[in-house]
Amino acid sequence: MKATYRNDEDVARYHIESLLAGHRERIEAIQGRLGRIYVRRAARSLAGQVALGGAALVAVGAAATAPSIVGALHFGIATTALLGAWAMAALAYVAGRRLAVARLQRALSREVERSGDVHADRARLEAAAPEARVRAMIDAEERRSVALPLAGFAVLAPLTLHFAVYCVALGGSLEWSARIELFDRWIRMSLGIVGHVHVVVAYLAFRYARRLHETPTRVLVADPPPGALRALGYATLASLIPGATLFMLPPIVVAVTGAFVVPSFVLARHRLLEERRSLDA
Repeated sequence: MKATYRNDEDVARYHIESLLAGHRERIEAIQGRLGRIYVRRAARSLAGQVALGGAALVAVGAAATAPSIVGALHFGIATTALLGAWAMAALAYVAGRRLAVARLQRALSREVERSGDVHADRARLEAAAPEARVRAMIDAEERRSVALPLAGFAVLAPLTLHFAVYCVALGGSLEWSARIELFDRWIRMSLGIVGHVHVVVAYLAFRYARRLHETPTRVLVADPPPGALRALGYATLASLIPGATLFMLPPIVVAVTGAFVVPSFVLARHRLLEERRSLDA
């Protein structure tokens, strides 16, 4: 009986080595084919979170420099936070790729770990499905990878576009410190009048991402859910309060600015379709 037991263990060990060799080849292929999609999605999610955090800092900075609250802080805090949010989001994307690679490697390494029990290891390796695990990770990241960067871009881009126009209009007539300090006033005024529009557009971005995630690929191609035009329309309508009492200037500014921002909704859908096609292939 003892000899038979040892012989069974030897057979199990030999089988484990064969299974491990096959799994390592599959894992290497998975990291190349599917891993790239997961890494990009996870990095976009992290960058979007940082962008939204940066937008919150812009609002806090604008409030902190309001004369009725502090009054002594006039150093371009809100403008600096606005520009810094883009830089931090870019760094977050780079860091997110590295973190995602490490997370993916940890998840796949569990498929080939040994516990010391040859029979348990053999059973686990026979039942292992590393590709299914990675596909589940990719699917879990799909909605976040659309909603977070889309919302972050939608709330940062309008004021950034205004700042670009502002800098072109001023030319070289002001020093940088005076320029960003003056633009803080525009940010305070803009958030005070149409700050709620940013919240509306961010909500629509999350809603649109949910619709994309729940819609089959063939429907996204043939009959995509409304996104860009709906966001522009709702944003313009939201700006009527209190824009209608200010000679309709806020709705006009929102509509013109939104025309440059809402195409990001279309780009998000195209990116999602490209990734789904790669997964299907």
